[in-house]
Amino acid sequence: MSRTRLVPFLALALLSGGLSACATAPAPQATIAAPAPAPALVQLTPPAPQYQATGPAVVGMASWYRPGPGLHRTCTGEAFTRDTLTAASSSIPMGTQVRVSLIGDSRSIVVRVNDCMPHGHRIIDLSEAAAKQLGLVSSGVAKVTVTKLELADIRQ
Repeated sequence: MSRTRLVPFLALALLSGGLSACATAPAPQATIAAPAPAPALVQLTPPAPQYQATGPAVVGMASWYRPGPGLHRTCTGEAFTRDTLTAASSSIPMGTQVRVSLIGDSRSIVVRVNDCMPHGHRIIDLSEAAAKQLGLVSSGVAKVTVTKLELADIRQ
């Protein structure tokens, strides 16, 4: 074979040998483990506060109120929200917890007095949420018993 024919043949052999040396073995496939199931969530709810009556019950008429549009501040300075269990009274001190019970019905609710009311012909005005729970939204007024409460001493 002549030298001129041998050079391209050798060049081709070297090139193919060099390229095959650059090839690498395929990488092993990574195995992906299935994710571990999430631990069950446990909802921890604090126990409901226990109240005890601190005085005689007062019987009278209750109504409910919803201020007009715009921000309404209660006598305690907080913003009135109709979906909280609060009430207004002209004789019960601000911040007092009271149980309001419908007379002739088994329904009752605990509310916090956070507003004052200008009229004295009712003993308490309830927020809309409290009135809904007592079922007096449609009638507007109802005869109730109001009892002042305090947190029971749970260390007894």
